[in-house]
Amino acid sequence: MLICAALATLATVSLAEIPTLATEVESEARALTAQTTITPAFLAGLEDFSGDAMRLSEALREAGVEQDLPCIFRGIAEDAAERVTEFQAADTEAERRMAFDGLRALLNDAILIAPMAAGAATDAAEARAIAAR
Repeated sequence: MLICAALATLATVSLAEIPTLATEVESEARALTAQTTITPAFLAGLEDFSGDAMRLSEALREAGVEQDLPCIFRGIAEDAAERVTEFQAADTEAERRMAFDGLRALLNDAILIAPMAAGAATDAAEARAIAAR
């Protein structure tokens, strides 16, 4: 049942909303990079980021964006979800530091690539508008 609800949520992003979602993913990534301690709020934020990155991936795919962006954001979403488990299992300071280092690399990728997703969606919308004339 939860999987069906999650899939229904994934399908609700329109082409016009993709740039806003991409900006949200970028903002979430920036906020998460500032975190230095593992808290329930941090883990919840990471789970939200993962879900939003997956929604962005699906929206880009459904919009027909043919670049690698849908696959990249799917990978970011899956990696972020794995990081939650990694943080929960981190018992030592070294394990926590390694988890944060890996997460920061992932988040930096999202920060750099999210504007490209917004641009690709804008390009797709313009192409559709031209084709509709």
